Amino acid sequence: MPKRGWTVAVPPVFHGYRAAWLRGDVPAGITVAAYLVPQVMAYAGVAGLPPVVGLWAALPAMVLYTLSGSSRLLSVGPESTTALMTAVAVGPLAVGDPARYAALSAALAVVVGLLCLVAWAVRLGFLADLLSRPVLVGYLAGVALIMIVDQLPRLTGTSGSGSGFFPQLFSFLHHLGDVHWPTAVLAAGCLALLFVLPLLWRPLPGPLVVLALATAVVAGFALDENHGISVIGAVPTGLPGFALPDPSDYPDLVLPAFGVLLVGYSDVVLTARAFARHDDPHPLAANRELLALGASNIGAGVLHGFPVSSSASRTALADSAGARTQA
Repeated sequence: MPKRGWTVAVPPVFHGYRAAWLRGDVPAGITVAAYLVPQVMAYAGVAGLPPVVGLWAALPAMVLYTLSGSSRLLSVGPESTTALMTAVAVGPLAVGDPARYAALSAALAVVVGLLCLVAWAVRLGFLADLLSRPVLVGYLAGVALIMIVDQLPRLTGTSGSGSGFFPQLFSFLHHLGDVHWPTAVLAAGCLALLFVLPLLWRPLPGPLVVLALATAVVAGFALDENHGISVIGAVPTGLPGFALPDPSDYPDLVLPAFGVLLVGYSDVVLTARAFARHDDPHPLAANRELLALGASNIGAGVLHGFPVSSSASRTALADSAGARTQA
């Protein structure tokens, strides 16, 4: 009887765990963490939030998914699509108030989580069988283009305006003559390194290396003071207090939360299936993924984060680095 109780208490992905698997899980965990830190800070910027919010959202999402998810390898946390959808949904409601913006972003994560739990309770996981991979890939490709255009002003130090793809693109082209060349050169160097480093040594955490090098160059040559390159500034230490967002904000966020749920859950299931193996000790459970995604989003919202989903890039990195489980 005690043995059965212990089995129930252990997350499904750890049932039958072998000590030998640590040889793959430990270095893979370090590699993914090194990749995750700069990535989620950047995604927080895409969502219109301070960089540290990406770290706040990642921590509970990773832990809660491990405790409730069914995928052996899936990495859950801030990612590009939900970050961009957060900015689109929250921006008009916040009306330029940063504190209101942060509160609404956290509330959106909680609403997404609650909707996921409702979908799990009524067993809507079967809808995963109806998801079309070409549609999702096309959608994500469109999101990638929107993100690129949205980040061009930051990469070149120019000003931009507009709220859609073509208005933003035309605005950027109109201000090409205002390019801040020190910013553009630094950005181009970072992008080049991000592409080259994996070719030199695949396990190398390229984003962390680039972040460290760029920080050292900016600090060593005082590029922010001497050449006007913008910097993030001080990042707060520690964790914020646990708090549920104001429930009065929830009704206005239900509709955009449905959109985040649909895209986020599609990404979770399709990514998890892509990395599932025939020898996995437990099969992927589509309905359980709704529970895991709901718990992860509620955790992110309670810790003042924003909506989260799966990350194909971090999952692929874990796989290539030899990860065996969520450990």
